[in-house]
Amino acid sequence: MEGYAKLMIVTMVVAGLALGSGPMVANGQKVCGMNKEGFKACQPSVTAGNPSPPPPSAACCMALNEADLTCLCFFKNSKLMNDYGIDFNRAKNLPVQCNLTKSFNC
Repeated sequence: MEGYAKLMIVTMVVAGLALGSGPMVANGQKVCGMNKEGFKACQPSVTAGNPSPPPPSAACCMALNEADLTCLCFFKNSKLMNDYGIDFNRAKNLPVQCNLTKSFNC
């Protein structure tokens, strides 16, 4: 049960960072190698409610280049991703759209 509580806390932090409104996060703090600004830069490209999301920005691609994508896979089936309107399949495709050599291996 303690592991589940930790998972939920980390999930809430990541979802909050992705939307820029969530738990208090100190400037410069990173989750899976991405900071709040990196998550916010990628957010328009992963929003589930937008049928034609824009391609990832240069800032998003730079953040993804520094991210631990294996760590981000941990949130693949998180209910909070849906609650915050984040389409994980779109997020999973961002490295390809950014022409990065690394990718999600979930």
